[in-house]
Amino acid sequence: MAEELQQWRKCGENIRIARENVDMSVRELARRVGVSASHISQVERGLASFSVPALYNVANELGISMDSLFEDPEMPSPSLNLEDEKKAADGEITLDESGIVLRKDKRPSLDLTRGPTWERLTSRPESGSEFIEVIYEPATDGANPPSDLVQHTGREYGIIIEGELNVQVGMGFTVLSQGDSISFDCSIPHRFWNSTEKPVRAIWFISELAASEAAHRQGSEYLHVY
Repeated sequence: MAEELQQWRKCGENIRIARENVDMSVRELARRVGVSASHISQVERGLASFSVPALYNVANELGISMDSLFEDPEMPSPSLNLEDEKKAADGEITLDESGIVLRKDKRPSLDLTRGPTWERLTSRPESGSEFIEVIYEPATDGANPPSDLVQHTGREYGIIIEGELNVQVGMGFTVLSQGDSISFDCSIPHRFWNSTEKPVRAIWFISELAASEAAHRQGSEYLHVY
């Protein structure tokens, strides 16, 4: 519990900083994302947390990446440095020092309200993409799915590493088992949940660039046909 609160203190502080950077009041942010102003205030102070849909909505309204919420606001990770990667390739520094490698015990993580635990798989935020491992704890409230569906920017790719995960994309539903994978446009309402007695582990990659390229191809095909 103490570790979870520490994670949300960091996340809440990042949300507060981002909100103040765009000169938005707590009350206005609360109105836009559909939660109470007191809840926003509690999250910013590390006393409460957000659900997955609420966190995506907050990040979208503030114009920040989900990746950035994992960071320690007092010691943010450096941005991608291709020079360091080149030095590592030339043997001047280690792969760990360059940020190419992230050790398991160093992963930034975040526990969501009534939801999974996210662990970032990159040593620093990546522009326009997210690479995460998600752990869905065993069901505690039967087989019921979360009440809210999620929508956000990007194209999502996932593979189940362990367990069985319920997946809904739009009106479609399926169960993914170990080794099964999926890809879809994140703007389609979707949700994932574990209705089993065992934890589920999945790897997810979200790319804004892939979504843009897919939309561009679709537009080009439309123009070509018509």
